[in-house]
Amino acid sequence: MLTPLQEKDFDKYVNFAYELALDPARTFYHVYFDGIKTKADFIAKARRTFTRPTEEILLYQEDGAVEGWLYYFYQPEDRYLQLASSCVRRNMAQALEELSGYLAERYPGCDWWVGFPAENREAEAWAKGAGFRQFDDAQNYSFFFDRYGPVPDDPSVERITEENFEKFQRIHRTIEADMFWNCRRVREKLSEWTIFVAEEDGVAGEIMATSFKDGMYEIFALCCEDGNYHEGLYRRLLTRFLNEGKRQGAKYLTFFVGTDDEMNRIMPALGFQLVGRYLGYQKKI
Repeated sequence: MLTPLQEKDFDKYVNFAYELALDPARTFYHVYFDGIKTKADFIAKARRTFTRPTEEILLYQEDGAVEGWLYYFYQPEDRYLQLASSCVRRNMAQALEELSGYLAERYPGCDWWVGFPAENREAEAWAKGAGFRQFDDAQNYSFFFDRYGPVPDDPSVERITEENFEKFQRIHRTIEADMFWNCRRVREKLSEWTIFVAEEDGVAGEIMATSFKDGMYEIFALCCEDGNYHEGLYRRLLTRFLNEGKRQGAKYLTFFVGTDDEMNRIMPALGFQLVGRYLGYQKKI
């Protein structure tokens, strides 16, 4: 059974939920075992649902006992639903099945996106059986800027602005088909992004990242227009971004790299720490 979490019961269940959130086999992204996000972050993010009509936490109960904490948010302008920082102690498939019915009734026709650690086998089996499409399989890395010493900037790596946006657009259009952050959405909120482009042997590449509160950054894309791996170009783009992040007072960085991507070979050498494997699924409900 699903019941909305009441504000008066928040303190009764939040510690239970946080402890489950530290177990990769029982939780969903965004994860709290990445060395970046804290218990205080978990509590603050969950508490804000009581003031935001497009966010909600549902408690999953069996035989009178709470077994799950299901937190989702909805973006009406994009008809976008995402499960975030949720966790279930037992009978996960049943909890997700009930949640699916609940969301389908409230938000018919929306795109529902879920991501979870590879250790969460129950969620993966349920998503496959429920007709979800897998859109991502990646290694999740964390980066800590207090351990980074900037190097001289490469002047050939160019910062993207409104004036030269077409240089980014040329590259990004080759990968945007499955991305929420397509060229149109990025341009509409360009001030929130840090984007660089560069070329090597006639091939152009991009790196795009956005910042959140408390110095947290996330790389959304690092790619080349030909779809191939160009280590020298990737290193130049990453280094330029890390320098910029340091200047902007960044503290942490999250970066997801495809499991078969050759980038995984050099990530430790660049100072990134592996958190674990991420699986992403999507379905229109």
